[in-house]
Amino acid sequence: MTGAACISPVLRCREWFEAGLPWPYERGFLLHQKIALSRYTTALEDTVDTHKLFRSRSLREFEETLFCHTKSFPISWDAYWDHNDPLRDVDEAAVPVLCICSADDPVCGPPDHFLPTELFHSNPYFFLLLSRQGGHCGFLRQESLPAWSHEVILEYFRALTDFFRTEERIKGLSKHRGSFLGGRRRWGTLQKREVSPSSSLDEIFSWKRSYTR
Repeated sequence: MTGAACISPVLRCREWFEAGLPWPYERGFLLHQKIALSRYTTALEDTVDTHKLFRSRSLREFEETLFCHTKSFPISWDAYWDHNDPLRDVDEAAVPVLCICSADDPVCGPPDHFLPTELFHSNPYFFLLLSRQGGHCGFLRQESLPAWSHEVILEYFRALTDFFRTEERIKGLSKHRGSFLGGRRRWGTLQKREVSPSSSLDEIFSWKRSYTR
């Protein structure tokens, strides 16, 4: 993987679930989750309390019932996030990650509450593009053109590709030059022989010149 990009990501998930959303979004997302899982009701009955699951009144209650209050291995809300916090292994990121966010995002909430700005200050792999307007995954323009966030991401990937291609070319030239110089050094090393000052020419030069007609 060369790089990654996210549009309107929810990075502080636990705080997001606990704070809740404005009721139109909360109800809409919750209804979508229930409809998506309703087709698996029979399969889920052995694992969770489906009656309680589909009567959930918030996204947090739905998430907690589905993943924490299981019949075989129930865990606490704290333990669940200890294992599933998306920022838990963020230090292991080894490719550039661009996050495009908006200050007026009604789903993610205010940036000062739900955006881990310290991550973008301390981790060299994470980049933040924060716009004043854009909504949640919107970033539309007045003209009948695609969302500008998509163009930014495409340009970002082009820049990454060009950068790594240049890096590989420079490494290839350096490796070739190092191999050439290294070969010369190895040649000199292979030809070098330790001799004492009293050694004769015959001892220093073991080869014999021959002539053929």
